[in-house]
Amino acid sequence: MSDTLLQEVLSCPTLPSLPAVAVQLLELTSDPDVIMSDIAMLVQQDQALSAKVLKTVNSSFYGLSTPCGSIDRAMGYLGLNTVKSLVLGFSLVETTKAVEEGFDLDAHWRRAIIGATGSRVIAKRIGRVDPEEAFTAALFQDMGMLAAFAALESQYVEVIDGIDHRVVCKTESEEFGFDHAEIGHRLASKWKLPEEICEAIRCHHDLDHVKAAHLPLAQVVSLGAVICDTMNEKTTKSAIRKFERVAQEWYGDNAPDIETLIDEVAETSKTLAKMFEQDIGDLPSAAEMMARAQEQGIEHQVSLQREADEMAREAHIDGLTRVANRKHFDGELERVYSDFASNTTEFGVLFFDADKFKLVNDTYGHAAGDAVLIELAKRTSDVVGDAGLVCRYGGEEFAVIVPGVTLDECAALGERVRAIIADSPFDLSALEGVPDELTVTVSVGVSTSHAGSQTRLSSADQVVQEADECVYAAKEDGRNNVKVWGRYTKSEKSAEPTSAPESAPAPSSMPEPEAPAASVSMRTKKAKNAGRILFIEDDALAATLVISLIKRRSKVDIQWVKNGTKACILIDSGKYAGDEALDLIICDFNLPGCNGHEVLRVAKSSATVADVPFFLLTSSTDVDIREETLRRGATKFVHKDEFCANVNKWVDEVLHPVKLAA
Repeated sequence: MSDTLLQEVLSCPTLPSLPAVAVQLLELTSDPDVIMSDIAMLVQQDQALSAKVLKTVNSSFYGLSTPCGSIDRAMGYLGLNTVKSLVLGFSLVETTKAVEEGFDLDAHWRRAIIGATGSRVIAKRIGRVDPEEAFTAALFQDMGMLAAFAALESQYVEVIDGIDHRVVCKTESEEFGFDHAEIGHRLASKWKLPEEICEAIRCHHDLDHVKAAHLPLAQVVSLGAVICDTMNEKTTKSAIRKFERVAQEWYGDNAPDIETLIDEVAETSKTLAKMFEQDIGDLPSAAEMMARAQEQGIEHQVSLQREADEMAREAHIDGLTRVANRKHFDGELERVYSDFASNTTEFGVLFFDADKFKLVNDTYGHAAGDAVLIELAKRTSDVVGDAGLVCRYGGEEFAVIVPGVTLDECAALGERVRAIIADSPFDLSALEGVPDELTVTVSVGVSTSHAGSQTRLSSADQVVQEADECVYAAKEDGRNNVKVWGRYTKSEKSAEPTSAPESAPAPSSMPEPEAPAASVSMRTKKAKNAGRILFIEDDALAATLVISLIKRRSKVDIQWVKNGTKACILIDSGKYAGDEALDLIICDFNLPGCNGHEVLRVAKSSATVADVPFFLLTSSTDVDIREETLRRGATKFVHKDEFCANVNKWVDEVLHPVKLAA
């Protein structure tokens, strides 16, 4: 079938055909005894063709020092093959004018001109083949594609559409049983092109079957095609490396330098395209091409690294809840324990599980149980943010490792986790046969490396065991509460947890903050003209600017916190730098860990800072966010553009409520 189809293609009446002058030129030049004046006379009979040839000969493409005014003189200056290659080139241009719409002629001529120019330049550099024969062979190498389109039309276009040219022969062979190189070879032979050119056309995609005598020309044409690949808009480092590797393999120390070659090919291709009246688009310089290839190489490496990182991350992620899994927990625990053992860096562990979770599965099914676990992980992650690592320890058990926190701070974080879970029902409305809402609570256990004594730990698992035992104590005390290792008293429970170490106090309920006496001010007395500001902003540049401008106008102490979760822990614990109470909280809306609304919620529920003015900074113009911010109790909702537009006014508005001296 493939032979039959190939014969149909080759016998198609609409196949490209060379003009008469080109056919006669090939017949004349096949005679070794041809008289040069006869060839000149033939070309000059076609005045339009003769003018184009002379214009090209006198262009920068050939770089003659003295203008040439006739065809016979052009042959004297540059040789017969130069004139022949130009006549055939212009003839091929005329042939393609008959190609109907549907075939990408611009892409075809871009490859033909860059390939022909590149092959000619390479041939001149290595000196093994005639540059003009290399030029002609490269110019004609893909004419089989024009013939295939003329015969098969849309059927052919559909097969090659979007296919990389380097593999187009393979695609054609699989679909039709032949490729454009075979068609091009048959046409070239029919037109009586020189045998070495016919062979280069036949083997320009596969040099394994080229005749040994014609291998040098075929290699040059093949390398010219690689130049096309390197100058493609999707240039990759692999194309450049292929050129360098192949050129070194074939020509050794005589191999052309690719950067120098590309600049010359780009310049001469533009000139030839202009002479052939073809649009080949922009051609990059060597520097641009190398930079683009380098950028794409980096992007490729980044993509590979991202994939590797993702695979590594997936190996440490719980498939259901998308928080860290037990393996990740164990690794992180060893890391923080190592920091503790080497330099006593404190760390804490929260342990909790859902109260009466088995009833959820038994009553509503495992789909409801899974939904509860997913929401537990989400709410906990919202509270903890990047201040710690949230893990699904197993089943309905969750654990959080929090580096660099005191026992008070860890206990406060545990209370916030408990509260955010208990404060609002879980939405299960997406599940069939389940209540739309379900109230869920957790029992939380807390311990840290410094609980009781900095020297008491013998292993990382000890902190986990203590936190786990506190969970059992919390459940025995009615569930939905937080127990802290070392603070569970016998007055609250008749017996200690049996697994607690003898050297450590038994666990207890987390202490509630003591309410201040009515006659005592919530703020300590401060020096005249001094003020205290807690500033929460993750952008270091913005924070530096704001702090500098405020301090320039006022005598203030500013404590800067970069993380929303850290700020919440700090507000919960009530421990600020220095002895003075806060006069103002300035908080960015978008923060790592949690957003400004969550910080505002924690501040307004705090016994120590509930009445402290709270300014929320934002770049948002969303009216709903503004209204929600003020509804939650913020003193001011300040757009960051106001600061940029009028610094003095912004600073005055911030400082006025606390009456700081300007």
